[in-house]
Amino acid sequence: MEADLVISFKVFREKFGSRVTLWPEKRRIDTEYIDGPFRYMQSTWEFADRPEGGCTVEFSTDFEFRNRVLQGVIGVVFNEAMQRIVRAFEERAAKIYGPQG
Repeated sequence: MEADLVISFKVFREKFGSRVTLWPEKRRIDTEYIDGPFRYMQSTWEFADRPEGGCTVEFSTDFEFRNRVLQGVIGVVFNEAMQRIVRAFEERAAKIYGPQG
């Protein structure tokens, strides 16, 4: 599927598109950058069963903006936004499946 995201910070407002690919057999989700303010951007979610039950989720992202000013101003904010996505995922999983243990 394709998805759009808008990044806003003070006077900057940028929209970018990504292609999201689900790989159920690999228990993986990949995103590829399509268009927008980045030179490149990719992220991956990987899910692995834990022997004691539940699963481990590994999230990684790498990106660079085309514009150096944008990279300097929004780069840190965008990184924080990615961390917020992970925290929201963890909170939702805890609500549905109970706290990790």
